[in-house]
Amino acid sequence: MAFSKSLPKGQIPVGCQLCESGNKIEWKCTDCNLLMCDRCKEKVHLRIANDHNIVNIKEMREHEDTWDSFVFSDFKCQDHPNKFCSLFCRTCNKVICLKCVVKVHNGHNFVDEEEFADKKEKLKDGQKKILMDLSKLSSEKETRNSHEDNEDHKHKNLRQNILDQEKKLHSAVGQYADNLVQDVERHCRIMKQDEDTKIDKKIKKIHAKNEALESIITTRDFKQFFEEFDELSVSLNEDMSQNSIYSFPNFVPGKFTLLNFGTLEESRRFRKHHSIAELKVTNQWTTELKDVHFIVECNDSTLWIADFTNYVMQHVKLEKDKVKILSVFDNPIFGIVDISDNILVSTGLESNLKLINGKTHKVTDSVYDISPFIPGDVFVNKDQKVFVTGTFPWSASPPTGRVLSCIVTVMDQTGKHLIQYEKDSNNKPLFTYPFRVASTRNGNVFVVDSLDKDFRGRVVVVDPAGNIKGIYTGHPEVNTEHKPFTPSDLFATPSDYILVVDWKIHVVHILNNEGEFVSYYCLNDIGIRYPTNLALSTSGRLYIGAGLGEKSQHNFRAKIYEVEYSGI
Repeated sequence: MAFSKSLPKGQIPVGCQLCESGNKIEWKCTDCNLLMCDRCKEKVHLRIANDHNIVNIKEMREHEDTWDSFVFSDFKCQDHPNKFCSLFCRTCNKVICLKCVVKVHNGHNFVDEEEFADKKEKLKDGQKKILMDLSKLSSEKETRNSHEDNEDHKHKNLRQNILDQEKKLHSAVGQYADNLVQDVERHCRIMKQDEDTKIDKKIKKIHAKNEALESIITTRDFKQFFEEFDELSVSLNEDMSQNSIYSFPNFVPGKFTLLNFGTLEESRRFRKHHSIAELKVTNQWTTELKDVHFIVECNDSTLWIADFTNYVMQHVKLEKDKVKILSVFDNPIFGIVDISDNILVSTGLESNLKLINGKTHKVTDSVYDISPFIPGDVFVNKDQKVFVTGTFPWSASPPTGRVLSCIVTVMDQTGKHLIQYEKDSNNKPLFTYPFRVASTRNGNVFVVDSLDKDFRGRVVVVDPAGNIKGIYTGHPEVNTEHKPFTPSDLFATPSDYILVVDWKIHVVHILNNEGEFVSYYCLNDIGIRYPTNLALSTSGRLYIGAGLGEKSQHNFRAKIYEVEYSGI
Protein backbone atom coordinates (compact mmCIF):
# COMPACT_ATOMS: atom_id res chain seq x y z
CA MET A 1 0.00 0.00 0.00
CA ALA A 2 1.38 3.43 -0.87
CA PHE A 3 2.38 5.72 1.99
CA SER A 4 0.12 8.46 0.68
CA LYS A 5 -2.76 6.03 1.14
CA SER A 6 -1.57 5.10 4.65
CA LEU A 7 -1.80 8.74 5.72
CA PRO A 8 -4.75 10.23 3.87
CA LYS A 9 -5.37 13.92 3.99
CA GLY A 10 -7.30 14.97 7.09
CA GLN A 11 -6.00 12.16 9.36
CA ILE A 12 -3.52 12.56 12.22
CA PRO A 13 -0.24 10.69 11.51
CA VAL A 14 0.49 7.83 13.87
CA GLY A 15 3.66 7.79 15.93
CA CYS A 16 6.36 5.16 16.09
CA GLN A 17 4.79 1.73 16.33
CA LEU A 18 7.70 0.26 18.31
CA CYS A 19 8.28 2.71 21.15
CA GLU A 20 4.72 4.11 21.16
CA SER A 21 6.13 7.38 22.44
CA GLY A 22 4.74 9.45 19.65
CA ASN A 23 8.14 10.06 18.08
CA LYS A 24 8.12 11.18 14.47
CA ILE A 25 8.14 8.23 12.09
CA GLU A 26 10.96 8.23 9.54
CA TRP A 27 11.25 4.59 8.45
CA LYS A 28 9.11 1.70 7.31
CA CYS A 29 9.99 -2.00 7.33
CA THR A 30 8.46 -3.49 4.18
CA ASP A 31 8.81 -7.00 5.65
CA CYS A 32 7.05 -6.25 8.95
CA ASN A 33 4.93 -3.41 7.54
CA LEU A 34 5.89 -1.34 10.63
CA LEU A 35 6.41 2.42 10.90
CA MET A 36 9.21 3.50 13.25
CA CYS A 37 11.30 6.41 14.41
CA ASP A 38 15.00 6.79 13.81
CA ARG A 39 15.90 5.64 17.35
CA CYS A 40 13.86 2.41 17.18
CA LYS A 41 15.28 1.59 13.74
CA GLU A 42 18.81 1.55 15.18
CA LYS A 43 18.20 0.38 18.76
CA VAL A 44 15.30 -2.04 18.43
CA HIS A 45 14.48 -3.29 14.93
CA LEU A 46 18.01 -4.00 13.73
CA ARG A 47 18.62 -6.19 16.78
CA ILE A 48 15.64 -8.46 16.06
CA ALA A 49 15.64 -8.43 12.23
CA ASN A 50 18.81 -7.07 10.74
CA ASP A 51 18.07 -8.54 7.27
CA HIS A 52 14.71 -6.86 6.72
CA ASN A 53 14.18 -4.20 4.06
CA ILE A 54 13.81 -0.77 5.67
CA VAL A 55 12.93 2.28 3.56
CA ASN A 56 12.93 5.97 4.43
CA ILE A 57 9.38 7.27 4.24
CA LYS A 58 10.57 10.14 2.02
CA GLU A 59 11.61 7.53 -0.53
CA MET A 60 8.46 5.45 -0.13
CA ARG A 61 6.76 6.83 -3.22
CA GLU A 62 9.75 5.93 -5.41
CA HIS A 63 9.96 2.56 -3.69
CA GLU A 64 6.24 1.94 -4.17
CA ASP A 65 6.66 2.57 -7.91
CA THR A 66 8.95 -0.47 -8.11
CA TRP A 67 7.02 -2.58 -5.62
CA ASP A 68 5.21 -4.50 -8.33
CA SER A 69 8.54 -6.06 -9.36
CA PHE A 70 8.68 -8.28 -6.26
CA VAL A 71 9.14 -12.05 -6.66
CA PHE A 72 8.71 -15.07 -4.37
CA SER A 73 12.38 -14.99 -3.36
CA ASP A 74 11.88 -11.53 -1.81
CA PHE A 75 10.05 -13.27 1.02
CA LYS A 76 11.34 -15.64 3.67
CA CYS A 77 9.52 -18.86 4.32
CA GLN A 78 7.18 -18.69 7.32
CA ASP A 79 8.02 -22.28 8.29
CA HIS A 80 11.76 -22.09 7.56
CA PRO A 81 12.92 -18.50 8.34
CA ASN A 82 16.40 -19.12 7.04
CA LYS A 83 15.06 -20.09 3.59
CA PHE A 84 13.74 -17.82 0.87
CA CYS A 85 10.49 -18.70 -0.92
CA SER A 86 10.65 -19.94 -4.50
CA LEU A 87 7.18 -21.38 -5.25
CA PHE A 88 3.52 -20.72 -4.64
CA CYS A 89 1.47 -23.75 -3.59
CA ARG A 90 -1.94 -23.54 -5.28
CA THR A 91 -3.20 -26.38 -3.08
CA CYS A 92 -2.41 -24.53 0.16
CA ASN A 93 -2.55 -20.95 -1.21
CA LYS A 94 0.82 -19.86 0.24
CA VAL A 95 4.38 -19.13 -0.83
CA ILE A 96 6.85 -21.84 0.18
CA CYS A 97 10.53 -22.76 -0.02
CA LEU A 98 12.06 -25.86 -1.57
CA LYS A 99 12.35 -27.49 1.83
CA CYS A 100 8.57 -27.20 2.23
CA VAL A 101 8.06 -29.08 -1.03
CA VAL A 102 9.86 -32.14 0.24
CA LYS A 103 8.38 -32.19 3.73
CA VAL A 104 4.79 -30.96 3.44
CA HIS A 105 3.73 -30.10 -0.09
CA ASN A 106 4.86 -33.12 -2.08
CA GLY A 107 2.42 -33.77 -4.94
CA HIS A 108 0.72 -30.36 -4.66
CA ASN A 109 0.06 -27.96 -7.54
CA PHE A 110 2.78 -25.28 -7.75
CA VAL A 111 3.42 -21.99 -9.55
CA ASP A 112 7.05 -21.01 -10.13
CA GLU A 113 8.36 -17.45 -10.44
CA GLU A 114 8.45 -17.60 -14.25
CA GLU A 115 4.77 -18.52 -14.48
CA PHE A 116 3.97 -15.89 -11.85
CA ALA A 117 5.86 -13.27 -13.87
CA ASP A 118 4.07 -14.31 -17.08
CA LYS A 119 0.69 -13.98 -15.42
CA LYS A 120 1.61 -10.62 -13.99
CA GLU A 121 2.81 -9.41 -17.42
CA LYS A 122 -0.47 -10.54 -18.93
CA LEU A 123 -2.36 -8.52 -16.34
CA LYS A 124 -0.06 -5.54 -16.95
CA ASP A 125 -0.74 -5.74 -20.69
CA GLY A 126 -4.45 -5.83 -19.94
CA GLN A 127 -4.06 -2.89 -17.60
CA LYS A 128 -2.18 -0.94 -20.27
CA LYS A 129 -5.01 -1.58 -22.73
CA ILE A 130 -7.58 -0.50 -20.16
CA LEU A 131 -5.60 2.67 -19.40
CA MET A 132 -5.26 3.37 -23.13
CA ASP A 133 -9.00 2.88 -23.59
CA LEU A 134 -9.63 5.14 -20.60
CA SER A 135 -7.29 7.74 -22.07
CA LYS A 136 -9.05 7.57 -25.44
CA LEU A 137 -12.48 7.90 -23.84
CA SER A 138 -11.29 10.81 -21.72
CA SER A 139 -9.82 12.44 -24.81
CA GLU A 140 -13.05 11.89 -26.72
CA LYS A 141 -15.02 13.40 -23.85
CA GLU A 142 -12.69 16.42 -23.68
CA THR A 143 -12.93 16.84 -27.44
CA ARG A 144 -16.71 16.63 -27.28
CA ASN A 145 -16.83 19.14 -24.44
CA SER A 146 -14.53 21.49 -26.34
CA HIS A 147 -16.79 21.22 -29.38
CA GLU A 148 -20.02 21.43 -27.40
CA ASP A 149 -20.73 25.01 -28.46
CA ASN A 150 -20.12 24.09 -32.08
CA GLU A 151 -22.37 21.03 -31.76
CA ASP A 152 -25.09 23.17 -30.15
CA HIS A 153 -24.80 25.59 -33.04
CA LYS A 154 -25.12 22.72 -35.52
CA HIS A 155 -28.11 21.37 -33.60
CA LYS A 156 -29.84 24.76 -33.70
CA ASN A 157 -29.08 25.12 -37.41
CA LEU A 158 -30.41 21.64 -38.13
CA ARG A 159 -33.60 22.33 -36.19
CA GLN A 160 -34.04 25.71 -37.89
CA ASN A 161 -33.48 24.18 -41.34
CA ILE A 162 -36.28 21.69 -40.68
CA LEU A 163 -38.63 24.46 -39.49
CA ASP A 164 -37.69 26.63 -42.48
CA GLN A 165 -38.43 23.71 -44.78
CA GLU A 166 -41.81 23.33 -43.06
CA LYS A 167 -42.60 26.99 -43.76
CA LYS A 168 -41.46 26.65 -47.37
CA LEU A 169 -43.54 23.54 -47.85
CA HIS A 170 -46.57 25.20 -46.21
CA SER A 171 -46.13 28.22 -48.44
CA ALA A 172 -45.66 26.06 -51.54
CA VAL A 173 -48.75 23.99 -50.72
CA GLY A 174 -50.79 27.16 -50.11
CA GLN A 175 -49.61 28.66 -53.40
CA TYR A 176 -50.37 25.45 -55.25
CA ALA A 177 -53.84 25.28 -53.71
CA ASP A 178 -54.51 28.92 -54.68
CA ASN A 179 -53.47 28.15 -58.25
CA LEU A 180 -55.84 25.17 -58.36
CA VAL A 181 -58.72 27.31 -57.06
CA GLN A 182 -57.97 29.96 -59.69
CA ASP A 183 -57.91 27.25 -62.35
CA VAL A 184 -61.34 26.05 -61.20
CA GLU A 185 -62.78 29.60 -61.32
CA ARG A 186 -61.28 30.24 -64.75
CA HIS A 187 -62.57 26.89 -66.05
CA CYS A 188 -66.10 27.54 -64.79
CA ARG A 189 -66.14 31.07 -66.23
CA ILE A 190 -65.05 29.87 -69.66
CA MET A 191 -67.54 26.99 -69.66
CA LYS A 192 -70.43 29.31 -68.68
CA GLN A 193 -69.54 31.80 -71.38
CA ASP A 194 -69.33 29.03 -73.95
CA GLU A 195 -72.74 27.60 -73.02
CA ASP A 196 -74.36 31.08 -73.04
CA THR A 197 -72.98 31.72 -76.53
CA LYS A 198 -74.35 28.41 -77.83
CA ILE A 199 -77.84 29.11 -76.42
CA ASP A 200 -77.88 32.65 -77.86
CA LYS A 201 -77.04 31.23 -81.31
CA LYS A 202 -79.90 28.72 -81.07
CA ILE A 203 -82.37 31.41 -79.99
CA LYS A 204 -81.33 33.56 -82.93
CA LYS A 205 -81.74 30.64 -85.32
CA ILE A 206 -85.21 29.79 -83.98
CA HIS A 207 -86.31 33.43 -84.30
CA ALA A 208 -85.22 33.38 -87.95
CA LYS A 209 -87.16 30.15 -88.56
CA ASN A 210 -90.27 31.59 -86.90
CA GLU A 211 -90.12 34.69 -89.08
CA ALA A 212 -89.83 32.50 -92.18
CA LEU A 213 -92.89 30.48 -91.11
CA GLU A 214 -94.87 33.62 -90.40
CA SER A 215 -93.96 34.93 -93.84
CA ILE A 216 -95.00 31.78 -95.71
CA ILE A 217 -98.20 31.32 -93.70
CA THR A 218 -99.43 34.82 -94.59
CA THR A 219 -98.20 34.92 -98.17
CA ARG A 220 -100.72 35.24 -101.04
CA ASP A 221 -98.13 33.88 -103.44
CA PHE A 222 -99.27 30.26 -103.80
CA LYS A 223 -96.27 29.35 -105.90
CA GLN A 224 -93.88 30.54 -103.16
CA PHE A 225 -95.99 28.76 -100.52
CA PHE A 226 -95.71 25.35 -102.15
CA GLU A 227 -92.05 25.84 -103.13
CA GLU A 228 -90.98 26.58 -99.53
CA PHE A 229 -93.46 24.29 -97.76
CA ASP A 230 -91.44 21.09 -98.19
CA GLU A 231 -88.23 22.70 -96.92
CA LEU A 232 -89.95 24.31 -93.95
CA SER A 233 -91.88 21.15 -93.04
CA VAL A 234 -88.62 19.22 -92.92
CA SER A 235 -87.01 21.82 -90.64
CA LEU A 236 -90.03 21.62 -88.34
CA ASN A 237 -89.36 17.91 -87.77
CA GLU A 238 -85.82 18.59 -86.57
CA ASP A 239 -85.42 18.15 -82.80
CA MET A 240 -83.78 20.94 -80.92
CA SER A 241 -80.44 19.70 -79.63
CA GLN A 242 -80.20 19.37 -75.86
CA ASN A 243 -78.10 22.01 -74.25
CA SER A 244 -75.25 20.49 -72.18
CA ILE A 245 -74.89 21.71 -68.63
CA TYR A 246 -71.30 22.75 -68.03
CA SER A 247 -69.56 20.45 -65.57
CA PHE A 248 -67.01 21.06 -62.85
CA PRO A 249 -63.66 19.29 -63.05
CA ASN A 250 -62.94 16.65 -60.41
CA PHE A 251 -60.26 17.16 -57.78
CA VAL A 252 -58.16 14.02 -57.26
CA PRO A 253 -56.14 14.33 -54.02
CA GLY A 254 -52.52 13.28 -54.46
CA LYS A 255 -50.78 10.84 -52.14
CA PHE A 256 -48.55 12.54 -49.60
CA THR A 257 -44.92 11.42 -49.58
CA LEU A 258 -42.71 12.69 -46.77
CA LEU A 259 -39.58 12.18 -48.86
CA ASN A 260 -40.56 15.35 -50.74
CA PHE A 261 -40.12 17.22 -47.48
CA GLY A 262 -36.63 15.87 -46.81
CA THR A 263 -34.81 13.27 -44.71
CA LEU A 264 -32.05 13.11 -42.13
CA GLU A 265 -28.87 11.55 -43.46
CA GLU A 266 -25.78 10.45 -41.59
CA SER A 267 -22.85 12.77 -41.98
CA ARG A 268 -20.24 11.51 -44.43
CA ARG A 269 -17.58 12.33 -41.87
CA PHE A 270 -16.34 8.92 -40.83
CA ARG A 271 -15.93 8.21 -37.14
CA LYS A 272 -12.89 6.07 -36.52
CA HIS A 273 -13.29 2.56 -35.13
CA HIS A 274 -17.10 2.60 -35.21
CA SER A 275 -17.91 0.07 -37.91
CA ILE A 276 -21.56 -0.66 -38.72
CA ALA A 277 -20.62 -4.33 -39.04
CA GLU A 278 -20.29 -6.86 -36.25
CA LEU A 279 -18.35 -10.04 -37.06
CA LYS A 280 -17.60 -13.10 -34.95
CA VAL A 281 -15.65 -16.21 -35.94
CA THR A 282 -17.76 -19.30 -35.14
CA ASN A 283 -15.55 -21.97 -36.73
CA GLN A 284 -12.39 -22.45 -38.76
CA TRP A 285 -10.75 -25.17 -40.83
CA THR A 286 -7.25 -25.72 -42.22
CA THR A 287 -7.21 -26.74 -45.90
CA GLU A 288 -4.58 -28.49 -48.03
CA LEU A 289 -4.25 -25.36 -50.22
CA LYS A 290 -1.74 -22.55 -49.87
CA ASP A 291 -4.41 -19.96 -50.72
CA VAL A 292 -8.20 -20.04 -50.93
CA HIS A 293 -9.13 -17.64 -53.74
CA PHE A 294 -12.59 -19.10 -54.42
CA ILE A 295 -15.30 -20.63 -52.22
CA VAL A 296 -18.64 -21.88 -53.58
CA GLU A 297 -21.14 -23.77 -51.42
CA CYS A 298 -23.51 -26.33 -52.97
CA ASN A 299 -27.02 -27.22 -51.81
CA ASP A 300 -25.66 -30.36 -50.11
CA SER A 301 -23.39 -28.12 -47.95
CA THR A 302 -20.21 -29.31 -49.71
CA LEU A 303 -17.77 -26.69 -50.97
CA TRP A 304 -15.75 -26.09 -54.10
CA ILE A 305 -12.54 -24.25 -53.20
CA ALA A 306 -9.71 -23.18 -55.49
CA ASP A 307 -6.18 -21.77 -55.43
CA PHE A 308 -5.58 -20.06 -58.78
CA THR A 309 -1.86 -19.42 -58.19
CA ASN A 310 -1.19 -23.16 -57.80
CA TYR A 311 -3.73 -24.37 -60.39
CA VAL A 312 -5.82 -26.60 -58.12
CA MET A 313 -9.53 -26.89 -57.30
CA GLN A 314 -11.03 -29.22 -54.71
CA HIS A 315 -14.52 -30.47 -53.94
CA VAL A 316 -14.56 -30.74 -50.14
CA LYS A 317 -16.78 -31.31 -47.14
CA LEU A 318 -16.21 -29.36 -43.94
CA GLU A 319 -16.34 -31.74 -41.00
CA LYS A 320 -16.05 -30.95 -37.31
CA ASP A 321 -12.28 -30.66 -37.15
CA LYS A 322 -11.03 -31.31 -40.68
CA VAL A 323 -11.58 -30.73 -44.39
CA LYS A 324 -12.51 -33.93 -46.22
CA ILE A 325 -11.42 -33.89 -49.89
CA LEU A 326 -13.99 -35.47 -52.24
CA SER A 327 -12.24 -34.78 -55.56
CA VAL A 328 -9.40 -32.75 -57.04
CA PHE A 329 -9.04 -30.88 -60.37
CA ASP A 330 -5.55 -29.77 -61.41
CA ASN A 331 -6.33 -26.94 -63.84
CA PRO A 332 -5.94 -23.18 -63.97
CA ILE A 333 -8.95 -21.64 -62.22
CA PHE A 334 -9.90 -17.98 -62.65
CA GLY A 335 -13.54 -18.07 -61.66
CA ILE A 336 -16.10 -20.52 -60.30
CA VAL A 337 -19.79 -20.15 -59.49
CA ASP A 338 -22.72 -22.44 -58.70
CA ILE A 339 -25.43 -22.49 -61.37
CA SER A 340 -28.41 -24.87 -61.09
CA ASP A 341 -26.46 -27.30 -58.84
CA ASN A 342 -23.59 -27.43 -61.35
CA ILE A 343 -20.28 -25.58 -61.25
CA LEU A 344 -19.46 -23.04 -63.95
CA VAL A 345 -15.69 -22.67 -64.27
CA SER A 346 -13.35 -20.27 -66.06
CA THR A 347 -10.01 -21.94 -66.80
CA GLY A 348 -8.38 -19.04 -68.63
CA LEU A 349 -7.37 -21.41 -71.46
CA GLU A 350 -10.17 -20.79 -73.98
CA SER A 351 -13.09 -18.47 -74.56
CA ASN A 352 -15.69 -21.03 -73.48
CA LEU A 353 -16.64 -21.56 -69.83
CA LYS A 354 -16.64 -25.16 -68.59
CA LEU A 355 -19.50 -26.86 -66.72
CA ILE A 356 -18.82 -29.46 -64.02
CA ASN A 357 -21.73 -31.76 -63.20
CA GLY A 358 -22.42 -31.45 -59.49
CA LYS A 359 -23.03 -35.19 -59.06
CA THR A 360 -20.85 -36.98 -61.62
CA HIS A 361 -18.07 -34.35 -61.83
CA LYS A 362 -18.10 -34.75 -65.63
CA VAL A 363 -16.65 -31.70 -67.40
CA THR A 364 -18.40 -30.35 -70.53
CA ASP A 365 -18.50 -27.14 -72.56
CA SER A 366 -21.12 -24.65 -71.40
CA VAL A 367 -23.28 -22.34 -73.55
CA TYR A 368 -21.31 -19.34 -72.29
CA ASP A 369 -18.63 -18.11 -74.70
CA ILE A 370 -17.05 -14.64 -74.94
CA SER A 371 -14.77 -15.19 -77.96
CA PRO A 372 -12.35 -13.64 -78.88
CA PHE A 373 -11.87 -12.72 -75.22
CA ILE A 374 -10.55 -15.14 -72.60
CA PRO A 375 -12.79 -15.28 -69.49
CA GLY A 376 -11.66 -14.49 -65.97
CA ASP A 377 -14.04 -14.14 -63.03
CA VAL A 378 -17.68 -15.33 -63.16
CA PHE A 379 -20.74 -14.08 -61.26
CA VAL A 380 -24.43 -15.06 -61.44
CA ASN A 381 -27.10 -12.66 -60.14
CA LYS A 382 -30.58 -13.43 -58.75
CA ASP A 383 -32.06 -13.33 -62.29
CA GLN A 384 -29.58 -16.01 -63.41
CA LYS A 385 -27.73 -13.54 -65.62
CA VAL A 386 -24.08 -14.50 -66.01
CA PHE A 387 -21.39 -11.80 -65.68
CA VAL A 388 -17.92 -12.67 -67.03
CA THR A 389 -14.75 -10.58 -67.04
CA GLY A 390 -12.53 -10.96 -70.10
CA THR A 391 -9.21 -9.85 -71.56
CA PHE A 392 -7.74 -9.86 -75.06
CA PRO A 393 -5.19 -11.09 -75.74
CA TRP A 394 -5.01 -13.50 -72.83
CA SER A 395 -3.41 -12.45 -69.54
CA ALA A 396 -3.50 -14.55 -66.40
CA SER A 397 -2.30 -11.77 -64.14
CA PRO A 398 -2.76 -8.02 -63.67
CA PRO A 399 -1.63 -5.81 -66.54
CA THR A 400 1.82 -6.45 -67.95
CA GLY A 401 1.45 -4.34 -71.09
CA ARG A 402 0.10 -7.20 -73.23
CA VAL A 403 -3.62 -6.63 -72.58
CA LEU A 404 -5.20 -4.65 -75.41
CA SER A 405 -8.82 -4.76 -74.34
CA CYS A 406 -10.83 -5.67 -71.22
CA ILE A 407 -14.54 -6.30 -70.89
CA VAL A 408 -17.36 -7.43 -68.65
CA THR A 409 -19.95 -9.39 -70.62
CA VAL A 410 -23.50 -10.12 -69.41
CA MET A 411 -25.34 -13.18 -70.80
CA ASP A 412 -28.72 -14.80 -70.23
CA GLN A 413 -29.29 -18.47 -69.37
CA THR A 414 -29.01 -19.48 -73.03
CA GLY A 415 -25.62 -17.80 -73.46
CA LYS A 416 -27.04 -14.88 -75.46
CA HIS A 417 -24.99 -11.72 -75.01
CA LEU A 418 -27.13 -8.97 -73.45
CA ILE A 419 -24.61 -6.19 -72.90
CA GLN A 420 -20.86 -5.69 -72.90
CA TYR A 421 -19.08 -3.12 -70.76
CA GLU A 422 -15.81 -2.02 -72.34
CA LYS A 423 -15.53 1.75 -72.89
CA ASP A 424 -17.04 4.87 -71.36
CA SER A 425 -18.92 7.69 -73.10
CA ASN A 426 -15.58 9.21 -74.16
CA ASN A 427 -14.52 5.93 -75.79
CA LYS A 428 -11.90 5.32 -73.10
CA PRO A 429 -11.45 1.87 -71.52
CA LEU A 430 -13.50 1.32 -68.38
CA PHE A 431 -11.02 -1.15 -66.89
CA THR A 432 -7.28 -1.81 -66.67
CA TYR A 433 -7.59 -5.47 -65.67
CA PRO A 434 -11.04 -6.60 -64.44
CA PHE A 435 -10.21 -9.10 -61.70
CA ARG A 436 -13.52 -9.68 -59.87
CA VAL A 437 -17.14 -8.81 -60.67
CA ALA A 438 -20.44 -8.65 -58.77
CA SER A 439 -23.81 -6.90 -59.12
CA THR A 440 -26.35 -5.38 -56.73
CA ARG A 441 -30.13 -5.60 -56.88
CA ASN A 442 -30.44 -2.13 -58.42
CA GLY A 443 -28.45 -3.35 -61.45
CA ASN A 444 -25.16 -1.61 -60.71
CA VAL A 445 -22.05 -3.60 -61.65
CA PHE A 446 -19.03 -3.60 -59.31
CA VAL A 447 -15.63 -4.55 -60.74
CA VAL A 448 -12.34 -5.02 -58.90
CA ASP A 449 -9.91 -3.43 -61.35
CA SER A 450 -6.24 -4.33 -60.76
CA LEU A 451 -3.79 -1.60 -61.75
CA ASP A 452 -0.40 -3.31 -61.52
CA LYS A 453 1.41 -6.56 -60.74
CA ASP A 454 1.39 -5.72 -57.00
CA PHE A 455 -2.42 -5.86 -57.09
CA ARG A 456 -2.92 -2.20 -56.29
CA GLY A 457 -6.45 -1.63 -57.42
CA ARG A 458 -9.77 0.14 -57.36
CA VAL A 459 -13.47 -0.70 -57.53
CA VAL A 460 -15.21 0.61 -60.66
CA VAL A 461 -18.99 1.03 -60.35
CA VAL A 462 -20.96 0.98 -63.62
CA ASP A 463 -24.72 1.49 -64.01
CA PRO A 464 -26.81 -0.90 -66.18
CA ALA A 465 -26.37 1.39 -69.19
CA GLY A 466 -22.58 1.30 -68.93
CA ASN A 467 -22.01 4.74 -67.41
CA ILE A 468 -19.44 5.08 -64.62
CA LYS A 469 -21.22 5.92 -61.36
CA GLY A 470 -18.09 6.08 -59.27
CA ILE A 471 -14.62 4.72 -58.52
CA TYR A 472 -13.60 3.64 -55.01
CA THR A 473 -9.88 3.67 -54.21
CA GLY A 474 -9.86 2.88 -50.49
CA HIS A 475 -10.22 4.89 -47.28
CA PRO A 476 -7.56 7.34 -45.99
CA GLU A 477 -7.79 5.98 -42.43
CA VAL A 478 -6.50 2.56 -43.47
CA ASN A 479 -4.99 3.07 -46.93
CA THR A 480 -1.80 5.09 -47.34
CA GLU A 481 1.10 5.24 -49.76
CA HIS A 482 2.74 2.43 -47.81
CA LYS A 483 -0.53 0.54 -47.29
CA PRO A 484 -2.23 0.82 -50.69
CA PHE A 485 -5.72 -0.42 -51.51
CA THR A 486 -5.31 -4.05 -52.69
CA PRO A 487 -8.79 -5.45 -53.36
CA SER A 488 -8.79 -9.21 -53.92
CA ASP A 489 -12.52 -9.99 -53.94
CA LEU A 490 -15.95 -8.42 -53.54
CA PHE A 491 -19.29 -9.78 -52.43
CA ALA A 492 -22.90 -8.50 -52.42
CA THR A 493 -24.72 -9.22 -49.15
CA PRO A 494 -28.45 -10.04 -48.99
CA SER A 495 -28.93 -6.47 -47.69
CA ASP A 496 -27.30 -5.17 -50.90
CA TYR A 497 -24.08 -3.93 -49.33
CA ILE A 498 -20.85 -4.59 -51.20
CA LEU A 499 -17.99 -6.03 -49.14
CA VAL A 500 -14.53 -5.48 -50.64
CA VAL A 501 -11.59 -7.52 -49.31
CA ASP A 502 -8.39 -5.48 -48.87
CA TRP A 503 -6.10 -8.48 -48.39
CA LYS A 504 -2.72 -6.91 -47.62
CA ILE A 505 -4.03 -4.90 -44.65
CA HIS A 506 -6.65 -7.46 -43.47
CA VAL A 507 -9.62 -5.08 -43.92
CA VAL A 508 -13.12 -5.36 -45.39
CA HIS A 509 -14.44 -2.13 -46.94
CA ILE A 510 -18.25 -1.73 -46.87
CA LEU A 511 -19.97 0.15 -49.72
CA ASN A 512 -23.65 0.78 -50.42
CA ASN A 513 -25.28 -0.32 -53.68
CA GLU A 514 -24.33 3.01 -55.29
CA GLY A 515 -20.64 2.41 -54.58
CA GLU A 516 -20.43 4.98 -51.78
CA PHE A 517 -18.28 4.29 -48.71
CA VAL A 518 -20.22 3.27 -45.60
CA SER A 519 -17.71 1.77 -43.16
CA TYR A 520 -14.84 -0.69 -42.81
CA TYR A 521 -13.97 -3.59 -40.53
CA CYS A 522 -10.50 -4.76 -39.43
CA LEU A 523 -10.51 -8.56 -39.76
CA ASN A 524 -7.25 -8.66 -37.83
CA ASP A 525 -9.36 -7.84 -34.75
CA ILE A 526 -10.97 -11.29 -34.96
CA GLY A 527 -7.80 -13.14 -35.90
CA ILE A 528 -8.18 -13.24 -39.70
CA ARG A 529 -5.10 -12.22 -41.71
CA TYR A 530 -4.62 -11.98 -45.48
CA PRO A 531 -8.29 -12.56 -46.44
CA THR A 532 -8.65 -13.46 -50.11
CA ASN A 533 -12.27 -14.49 -50.68
CA LEU A 534 -15.82 -14.04 -49.36
CA ALA A 535 -18.81 -16.34 -49.86
CA LEU A 536 -22.24 -16.84 -48.31
CA SER A 537 -23.05 -20.11 -46.57
CA THR A 538 -26.46 -21.78 -46.74
CA SER A 539 -26.81 -21.06 -43.01
CA GLY A 540 -26.61 -17.33 -43.71
CA ARG A 541 -23.08 -16.88 -42.42
CA LEU A 542 -19.94 -15.77 -44.23
CA TYR A 543 -17.11 -17.96 -45.39
CA ILE A 544 -13.79 -16.10 -45.51
CA GLY A 545 -10.80 -17.69 -47.20
CA ALA A 546 -7.41 -16.59 -45.85
CA GLY A 547 -4.00 -17.33 -47.30
CA LEU A 548 -0.31 -16.81 -46.74
CA GLY A 549 0.02 -13.25 -47.93
CA GLU A 550 3.35 -12.28 -49.46
CA LYS A 551 5.56 -14.58 -47.36
CA SER A 552 6.66 -17.97 -48.59
CA GLN A 553 6.37 -20.89 -46.20
CA HIS A 554 6.60 -24.39 -47.57
CA ASN A 555 4.33 -26.00 -44.99
CA PHE A 556 1.74 -23.22 -44.79
CA ARG A 557 -1.92 -24.22 -45.25
CA ALA A 558 -4.70 -21.73 -45.96
CA LYS A 559 -7.71 -21.47 -43.68
CA ILE A 560 -11.46 -21.13 -44.12
CA TYR A 561 -13.31 -19.16 -41.45
CA GLU A 562 -17.04 -19.31 -40.77
CA VAL A 563 -18.15 -15.88 -39.56
CA GLU A 564 -21.41 -14.75 -38.00
CA TYR A 565 -22.22 -11.20 -39.09
CA SER A 566 -24.79 -8.45 -38.53
CA GLY A 567 -25.30 -4.83 -39.55
CA ILE A 568 -24.56 -5.48 -43.22
